Amino acid sequence: MTERLSFVLVLCFSILPLTAQNLAVNGGFEAYYACPTMIGNLSNDSKSLKAPTKGSTDYFNICGAKDVSVPNNFNGSQEAFEGNAYAGLYLLSPNDYREYIQFKLSSKLEKGKFYKVSLRLSLAEISALAIQEASVLLTENPLNLDTNKNLSPRRLDRFKVNKFSYIKLKVKGTIFDSDKWSLVEAEFQSKGYEEYLTFGNFKDDRYSRTIRLNKNEPNQKNLSYYYIDDVTLTISNKQKFEINKPFVLNQLQFEFDDFKLTEKAKKEVQKVYAHLRRNPKVQLEIYGHTDDLGSENYNKYLSSRRARSVALYLQELGLSEKRITWEGKGDKAPLHLGTSDKERDANRRVEFVITKFEDH
Repeated sequence: MTERLSFVLVLCFSILPLTAQNLAVNGGFEAYYACPTMIGNLSNDSKSLKAPTKGSTDYFNICGAKDVSVPNNFNGSQEAFEGNAYAGLYLLSPNDYREYIQFKLSSKLEKGKFYKVSLRLSLAEISALAIQEASVLLTENPLNLDTNKNLSPRRLDRFKVNKFSYIKLKVKGTIFDSDKWSLVEAEFQSKGYEEYLTFGNFKDDRYSRTIRLNKNEPNQKNLSYYYIDDVTLTISNKQKFEINKPFVLNQLQFEFDDFKLTEKAKKEVQKVYAHLRRNPKVQLEIYGHTDDLGSENYNKYLSSRRARSVALYLQELGLSEKRITWEGKGDKAPLHLGTSDKERDANRRVEFVITKFEDH
């Protein structure tokens, strides 16, 4: 026997609402060590949150002192989107000065899975400029950089940050409003190394798109300061099919030591078939995988039968066998090298790759 009775083969497609857990630790800013008493003290006052550079990101709480209270504080007035607290930071300020906020993720993201990041922003009254875009930076390791400038790719390279990627956030509505919270969000596919999420503006002043506000607010300054709340990172419930990019399906399960598709699994495979039917000029590669338990020969056999069962069902649905190739990889290409139950469960999978037809 190669796998435990509790085994669930995870393949990534749809996610039940029950699994929509926020992976951004303290994304609502409600957990704190102490009520804030001074500006620029987010790293010391809030739990699990850090200012990853020399920029002095702020923490606001209803229990805070006058300058760092909710709703009224040193840069304006805003109720929390939810709860009693939020953070604040300069997305644009003279001389490329930037502030950022870094979130630790409750677990490393799984390679090939799709995730959704979302957050709420509200422009502070002190701001004469409204930023038109914002992004998040995903890294393998926490950042603690000796700079207060924007974290461009070139600057990250200079600080020897090896693995990183930027995700541009899409604005739902407007982020020019100081009276309400605006939603910004994006979906992305994990590369498998991401454990930290940093929010901010990563462009320098000349490339940052802004709008000057026509307001006669007292004490308004030539900068862009935002309050931030309700930061969430969850597994996406949408599957994207991209050429030459491996993907897996979620909620597809096999019985212990078995390779037969359940009725639930067939419904998931039907979604792949529907995409292939709509796109007749692509082909499908199917790769079966197991965890590290069991012999090499048996794992190769079991992974092959599982990949083959998917291929045969696609043919039953009407897909030409000329459009399908399948192969068992055994335990030779794990997503994770660890031996915990969670890591082994993730390694038991079938990967799909959609490719274009090749001319011969």
